[in-house]
Amino acid sequence: MSVLCPPTTHLPPIAKIASFSVTQLLDALTYLQSLYYPEVRGSRRKRVQAPVSNGEQNLPLRHEDDSELQAIRSDAFERSYSIRWLTTLIAQLEVWQDLSYSEEVSLDNLGTPEPTLVYTEIIVQQAASLLAICAGVAAAGIITRNFVFGSIDGQRRVEAQLTDIPLDNNDYGSVGAQTWGGACVLAEMIVEDPERFGLDSTSHGSESRRLNVLELGAGTGLVSLVVMKLLDVLPSFNHREVHVVATDFHPSVLANLRSNVDANVSSTHSQITSTHSITTHFLDWSSFSNTPRPDCLSYPLDVVLGADIIYEAQHAVWIRDCLRGLVRRPDSTISPAAFHLVIPLRPAHTFESDTVESVFLKACDVDPNGDADLVILSKEYITCDAYGDYTRGQGLDEDVISGLVNV
Repeated sequence: MSVLCPPTTHLPPIAKIASFSVTQLLDALTYLQSLYYPEVRGSRRKRVQAPVSNGEQNLPLRHEDDSELQAIRSDAFERSYSIRWLTTLIAQLEVWQDLSYSEEVSLDNLGTPEPTLVYTEIIVQQAASLLAICAGVAAAGIITRNFVFGSIDGQRRVEAQLTDIPLDNNDYGSVGAQTWGGACVLAEMIVEDPERFGLDSTSHGSESRRLNVLELGAGTGLVSLVVMKLLDVLPSFNHREVHVVATDFHPSVLANLRSNVDANVSSTHSQITSTHSITTHFLDWSSFSNTPRPDCLSYPLDVVLGADIIYEAQHAVWIRDCLRGLVRRPDSTISPAAFHLVIPLRPAHTFESDTVESVFLKACDVDPNGDADLVILSKEYITCDAYGDYTRGQGLDEDVISGLVNV
């Protein structure tokens, strides 16, 4: 079991920051991010018992001692030291930037880590974001998080690094700029049990048939990227064509989505898994029936995913109309297409959440001999730890309830 050290012990000494390499400084910033970046609310499912594999518990891939983590986070002296360290780092970076533009001074003769402008900008951005959070002056800035999900038996591990950007206060449609708990819950469940979500080699017929996956309201792209990376490591999909489309509507959200996909899918991805692809695209649910279908959505969809995308009264109707035009029609030779939706049941959006069951009928209420339509096959309630903002000293024992609806 690793020991979680406080900043005063772990960070490079303030007086010697200039002597450390870029790699060491980036590692130090990653360490501070693991301490002080706020967790995604409602991203941890509560379990009656931790999954067991080979007699050992398969614990969440997070800090091993949350109480120790909370103790460091709430320590005012450690936070103050982190602020001083970050302030010194940013000041030193400004010196390096000034020297890099000087024709009279060579960085090679200064004994510095010789950061390039690209690395300097990255370090400045990460340090400034951390400084704002530690100082309590920014509730939501540019934040980069690492997400790790594993299968219950420990045989699969999927990682993704995502950047959240600030919300546009003048436009509620920009909520997808940040990662929400519903996406974490859905991604975790998919990695644990791909077959349940139609992501196995037998659910949709022959391995020679293309598998088409769509995420509605993809936001930062967590679910789409986890699906893509999961299918890359599943042996049954080694030679099967797979196409994942991550869609959103708001311009800044879509730009950040594309950036996250590019950052997670390397240029060599197509060479390693030439049959797998992921793309991003603009999709306006409200006008879907009146606009030409893009090429990336020209194939009937096998699996559609949505996480925390019902927060206005019209959303369920618009989504239903999109699904009717996009999903593969029932076929006796292969399993039916499916839409999997996770909805956080927030008191403030009770009416909007309830529209799902009024727009999508239950399977038992539909004539089996009538025309095929989209029906609710199952639903379940998921309890998550809220893990509220630790700076307020409350919310740690609250719960977030989400619903998983399978259509």
